[in-house]
Amino acid sequence: MRKGDHEPVYSISIAAHLLKVTPRLLRLYEEAGLVSPHRTAGNTRLYSEDDLKRLAVVCYLHQEKEVNLPGIKIILSLLAATDRDRAAGPGRGKRERERKKPELEEELWQKIREIAPHF
Repeated sequence: MRKGDHEPVYSISIAAHLLKVTPRLLRLYEEAGLVSPHRTAGNTRLYSEDDLKRLAVVCYLHQEKEVNLPGIKIILSLLAATDRDRAAGPGRGKRERERKKPELEEELWQKIREIAPHF
């Protein structure tokens, strides 16, 4: 990750243009809790490179794979958990995953049933 990846620099219109979506869709993703852009003192949204990368994943899942917004939120939380495990190191992360695996699987299936009861 580059040093400036966290720095908020893109307005909503520029971010929308780069992602080939509308500003309204970016506001919808924010309302759903999928991204939290920086806010200036004047309440203007500013997006960082990290935000754009996250939004690219969100857009792909939503538009190309037709995953609903709650489903995307679950997928992103699972990806974040995987990243935390990797950061914890190879031995500790694996042991922790194995210990928590049954409860995480049940939690995942519970969320899936909430979103898509037919599963």
